Amino acid sequence: MEKRKELIDYILKNGKDQTWYEFAIKFNIRPGHNRKERTKAANDVWRGYERNKFRTPVSNTSKVSKYIVELFETKQSYITKPALEVAKAVWKILPDSLQPTSVTDLEQHVELVKQIQPEFKQAKVIKVSKEQEQLIDIYNDIIEEKEKSRKKLFFDIETSPNIVFSWRIGHKINITPDNIIDERAIICISYKWEGESKVHSLSWNAGDDKEMLKEFSKIIDSADEIVTQNGDKFDIKWLRARCIYHGIPISNKFNSIDTLKMARAGFNFNSNKLEYVGSFLGVGEKLKTGYDLWKRIVLNDDPDAMKQMIAYCEEDVRLLERVYNKLQPYCPVKKFKYIKK
Repeated sequence: MEKRKELIDYILKNGKDQTWYEFAIKFNIRPGHNRKERTKAANDVWRGYERNKFRTPVSNTSKVSKYIVELFETKQSYITKPALEVAKAVWKILPDSLQPTSVTDLEQHVELVKQIQPEFKQAKVIKVSKEQEQLIDIYNDIIEEKEKSRKKLFFDIETSPNIVFSWRIGHKINITPDNIIDERAIICISYKWEGESKVHSLSWNAGDDKEMLKEFSKIIDSADEIVTQNGDKFDIKWLRARCIYHGIPISNKFNSIDTLKMARAGFNFNSNKLEYVGSFLGVGEKLKTGYDLWKRIVLNDDPDAMKQMIAYCEEDVRLLERVYNKLQPYCPVKKFKYIKK
């Protein structure tokens, strides 16, 4: 008689420490068949388990989840304990109809604990500074925030270079901050809201980006999520640097989604640059431009050059959104960070 359940239990306990053919012999999988067929059959047993292990009936999942929430609410020490230990405590309070009856059930319950526990950990941290609020109320706030429709802002910036004194040119020239004549700044910002077609733009006033940043700091403050290409390393830090220079407060109460990080983490593209990924995915390309455009704006305050720069930046935002929409379904869901504004 085939011992399929015993095979699964063995691998769960000891890992895959033998070949599939050895497993087939040990657990009597497909006796009387040849080596290739028995090897495949043993592998299929495990693959079938892997496919089905988290398929819990929705009704039971919801019911078990309520007991997990109840445990965290009444015995808060379990919030920081390992998921398996929490699951064992939950099994003690589950009614007979919800008790696990198989290894699959046990793993499903542990997985439910792992899904619920992070939000309770956040709620416990928040409660330290909000003693008047009940833990369950904070937890419910977090869940509500996670599930609500969030305002997503796509944006891109274009920046100017420093203007410096330099006695000579070359690849290895030591230029210190003392050589700076005119500090670099943000030339323009283009942005759009998810679900809207219009791309908006702001630009500096003859090299002064203060008023533009005052306006954009209010816009970004109203966003729940921001989407950029390399924004975590470039755009966001630039905004903060220029805002602190001008004494303009800017929010950090949003969740940042960086398509460069999405591309690096989830795919193996030849290049993770926006232009390449957009072209590779067939959703568009960046507008062509050159360094001369920056010189015309920075040195000559050329209005035609500024129009071209804004058009360039706006198209980057459109391409950014199209690339994000292509990548997102193939990427792991970004963990939502609850930030109470």
